[in-house]
Amino acid sequence: MSEVDSATARSGPDADTKRVITVMGLLDVVGALSEDALDSDLYLFDNNGAAGSSGHGTSCLKTCADAEDLVVWEVMPLECEAFARIDDVLIDEQYAPYIDLESGVYAPTSVVYWAARILKPLPPEGVPYRLAFRVGSHPEPLIAEASSFLVSPPAERAELAPEPGTEIADAAPDAKPAPAPKASAPKKPSATSEADDGDSSKGARK
Repeated sequence: MSEVDSATARSGPDADTKRVITVMGLLDVVGALSEDALDSDLYLFDNNGAAGSSGHGTSCLKTCADAEDLVVWEVMPLECEAFARIDDVLIDEQYAPYIDLESGVYAPTSVVYWAARILKPLPPEGVPYRLAFRVGSHPEPLIAEASSFLVSPPAERAELAPEPGTEIADAAPDAKPAPAPKASAPKKPSATSEADDGDSSKGARK
């Protein structure tokens, strides 16, 4: 495990890090202690939704991360006076080639963080993990039953804007073109008009 600088984990990337992605766990400590579980009392968020992360506000977060990113986990108790900290990030050893996991403390505080440096592009299925928390005076860590994932960003899809005048054709490809308007036949002069013309011609010959 390589050492993760606390300033890098908190403020921004260093020379070896492309970007820092923060995962925040909002924990209802009172609810977790009363239920002796985390299922409905843990809400996860990250700051990488624009790159495709999903599951925000649930206990099953999918965080998009790529090679050279640094993923940092932190916890915030829902109750300001309650105690909670991340005790472990449980990841199967088979995923060790993809990440370098480390924990630390933000100096000069006692706030504990966990960080994973992404060593290479993640596998198609992602890297599942479960978070373990020390909560209040509970004697043992409480472990999230649902797994969250570190996943590769979705492939970028180039979307070409429709050419001017093609929006309707694209929206309704089977629509038939409107029939061309028929040429109107010349109107026949009315009887009154013919009589008037006759009178006019007679008058002209006089």
